[in-house]
Amino acid sequence: MNATRYIHRMHLRIRTLTALGILATALLAGLVTALPFYHSARSGIEQIYQLSLETHATSLHYQFRHYQEVTQQLAGRSEIRRELAEYARGEISLAAVSDYTTPRLADSMARTSLIAGLLRQGPDDETIARLGQVPPNPEPAVASPEGYPCRFHQMPQDEVLIQGCAPILDEAGEIIGRDQVFFHADALQELLSGSGRFGNDAPIRLRHVISGQELVLEDGTLTLADIASSTVEDGIARVPLAADLGDHGWQLLLAVPTHRFRDEALGLLLWPALAMLLLALGGTWVISRALHPLLSRVDQQAHQLERSREELLLAASVFRSAEEAIAITDARHRIIDVNPAFINYLGYSQRVLTGKPMARLLALQPDSAERLRSGIKRLKREDTWQGNVHYRRADGGTLVALQTISAVRSESGELLRYIHIFNDVTEQKAAEEAVRHQALHDELTGLPNRAQLERHLERAVQRARPEGERLAVLFLDLDRFKEVNDTLGHQAGDLLLQSVARRLQANLRSGDILARLGGDEFVVAVDPLQDAESAVRVAQKIVDSLTTPFTVDGTEVTIGVSVGVAFYPTDADGADRLIKAADVAMYRAKDAGRNTWRLYDRALDKALSDSAPR
Repeated sequence: MNATRYIHRMHLRIRTLTALGILATALLAGLVTALPFYHSARSGIEQIYQLSLETHATSLHYQFRHYQEVTQQLAGRSEIRRELAEYARGEISLAAVSDYTTPRLADSMARTSLIAGLLRQGPDDETIARLGQVPPNPEPAVASPEGYPCRFHQMPQDEVLIQGCAPILDEAGEIIGRDQVFFHADALQELLSGSGRFGNDAPIRLRHVISGQELVLEDGTLTLADIASSTVEDGIARVPLAADLGDHGWQLLLAVPTHRFRDEALGLLLWPALAMLLLALGGTWVISRALHPLLSRVDQQAHQLERSREELLLAASVFRSAEEAIAITDARHRIIDVNPAFINYLGYSQRVLTGKPMARLLALQPDSAERLRSGIKRLKREDTWQGNVHYRRADGGTLVALQTISAVRSESGELLRYIHIFNDVTEQKAAEEAVRHQALHDELTGLPNRAQLERHLERAVQRARPEGERLAVLFLDLDRFKEVNDTLGHQAGDLLLQSVARRLQANLRSGDILARLGGDEFVVAVDPLQDAESAVRVAQKIVDSLTTPFTVDGTEVTIGVSVGVAFYPTDADGADRLIKAADVAMYRAKDAGRNTWRLYDRALDKALSDSAPR
């Protein structure tokens, strides 16, 4: 779609939406008036249905009370109860009480058409009389009130029986038996059939909560079902209504389709709503004509909106798909949004990052405070800053980032946002550090090498020169080291050099530096130096420490060390010359019998140099 077509469609859309908005406003005003009436009408209709359901529940309750009275009358017949009491006391046999009870109960059953069957049981639930239709394994309802129906039974011929259960008491009030009476459901079916006014799509159910059963009237036939399987699932939204039958766990349930209430309530609102709609349409036309100038101005701004939309889409695409981590912060460097690369680099979730100051993500370094102050000053002055930043990852690790921060200002110059963009240079910095460390340290012992030693000495000399301070250099050469290499091998020699390095470091101050020049030669720089005696004590301590035998691959090895000592500025005034002077003094220690130390003697060195053949 080209820009012109897009603008025309946008203009039409604005006109349409404006008209619809005006119409919606008018309709909303009408709805504000109509909705309370609609809800009141719907609530009234629901109450009518509820009252009708409660009337049915009352009728059913009276029918159940009638069942209860019949059950209690059977259980209360005195002459039959006396025989049962004698049986309970063991005075007569089960056969005798059964012969006496059965015909009399049959006579009572014949007087009413309600009873389908009866089961009389003794004190131990033994059967005394079984008359009419009795389910195979009827369950007594211990929790049911005396004689009030407690459950349904579906007989093999699909007839539904209603069970009532009442205890039989002797004159002392003790339970001596139980009657379980089973009633025909014809009267119940007749009462439920009278619920047709609710409609065929609103089935009515009689539920017994305690037994978990429901009686459903479908196509003029009573059907027994469990509560779990009786839910109406036809995809129609329904409003459940319920009415209790007394307080015995029986409920009459009705599921009325929601559209029934809606349709009846809307029918009351139809003509008022049509009149209001016509008024709203007329008002919409008048106001739409009045807004024509405003819509013309919208047409002129459509080109600008199109360009702005394309720029925003491009910026959003770059922001989300960029491999560089990007964070947008407010003027106080609190995070507003970050792109997926930022989350992947640092491992924090969007929810954790939003609103957090960028400074809270920094992994602090010794110079962090100074670098942060300097960076903020430059950013305020130049609106941009670039440099290395250490971030703390969510897993506790540190990420080194090459970061650029740019300020975003409004047309009036007000600071709005900061854009933070960085790349992960952790591996690059680690590789550079590894190369730098390798270039300045001995590979075998990890000690500083000659290059690092000379750098240290040059800095120490430059620091000591203005203040007139002194420092000492001790040149160490191991005695009898060649013998270890020749007898035990070079691998043992390497292990010995590592042990020597550890022992020497343990006997030096934390500010002194120990370096390995190569082979079995080491150099110690004592800085700062209080007096010459301090250097002598260090030299003697080194000699003494290496006289203690070493254990290399299970073999005890004894070596020594010859130490030469030179001082700045008396013996030399530069790093290289200091090392050479200490080296000369070391050879004097070897000439003196080894395993000792000697100070550099400038006069002796000059005399030896003059006497040497040219």
